[in-house]
Amino acid sequence: MNNYDFIIIGAGCSGLSLLYEMNKSNIFKNKTCAIFDKRKQFSKDKIWSYWNVFEHSFSDCLLNRWDKVVVKSNEEIILDCREFTYQSVDSEKFYNKILKSISDNKNIKLFLDHSVDDISEENDQIIIKSKNELFKTNLVFDSSLKINEGNDAKIYQHFYGCEVNFKENINLNKHPTLMDFNCDQGSWTHFFYTLPLSDNKIFIETTWISDQQNYTKDQYISEINEYIQKNLNYKKEYTFGYNEMGSIPMFHFQQKTGYKKVIKIGAAANLTRKSTGYTFLNIQKFTKELVQKLIKNQMISNTQIQSKYNFLDKIFIKVLLEEKGNMHKIFFRLFKKNNAKDIVNFLSNNSSFIQDIKIILSMPKLIFFKKLLNF
Repeated sequence: MNNYDFIIIGAGCSGLSLLYEMNKSNIFKNKTCAIFDKRKQFSKDKIWSYWNVFEHSFSDCLLNRWDKVVVKSNEEIILDCREFTYQSVDSEKFYNKILKSISDNKNIKLFLDHSVDDISEENDQIIIKSKNELFKTNLVFDSSLKINEGNDAKIYQHFYGCEVNFKENINLNKHPTLMDFNCDQGSWTHFFYTLPLSDNKIFIETTWISDQQNYTKDQYISEINEYIQKNLNYKKEYTFGYNEMGSIPMFHFQQKTGYKKVIKIGAAANLTRKSTGYTFLNIQKFTKELVQKLIKNQMISNTQIQSKYNFLDKIFIKVLLEEKGNMHKIFFRLFKKNNAKDIVNFLSNNSSFIQDIKIILSMPKLIFFKKLLNF
């Protein structure tokens, strides 16, 4: 049987961030770690964006940073965020940095093309089964997602995004567009998200909030083509480059694993804000806290986002379900009625009580207080 001090399930953002921070802190100087992932290789597959309200270890992996962001509907709002720049991390740079940092450490073993088939407990240790091999460990960090039955409505933020290369320079907005609601809303909520990459390159993402986990790739591409022609007013040739497709649950997972020594991390630990889908910075913050507990030999337990944000997000989801056809107006109102600092801190889980009250009071009061009273 293969014996390791630690096992990490999943070599995505949360698993690799934890591996990196543990290695940087010399935890693996005298201890061993195995990390399992179903992927066969690492390549660019994500762009993670956030406002820089918390310093992390991957500022050298940025795709870019911007001091303003835009929200569009029947008018345009420009948010000044020079105090907390909007940043995007390139997953390829992120993967390469981490793989390079662990390459010389013989106490770390990376098992690619390995799914975890079974988890069991024996004599206060955890047994992992993968490809008919058994791996024994003292502690497991598990980022695998398993949708379970619960009381939350199953709503998803699903998307398809791609780089668009124009044959000639185009007059693109120099700042990211967080939400452009100038599109068909259907019966739910639909918006476009864009990141300017150069004078003739842009990342465009079509995003839906609905009760479906995803639409077809062809539908997403059709929406992006329409956006280029109508919203960007570009009728000439262009090509598509890097693309990503995903679905972010706007509900939380039950954290019970049945084993005290299996610790959930990342989205599986409910580090995704239900109302926004933001996860990257939460992962970095909680990873650093977890590593400090390991260093100090403190008790490790499952953690999650502050309860006040979970409470407010639950109300938000209830409003979304009732006002799904008008949610684009409520989103736009949030950005129009509040200053950039209050919005950013609230969306980044960094807001004060006063800022929370400002955000709440800027919303349509009747529907929100109705849901609050019926909570």
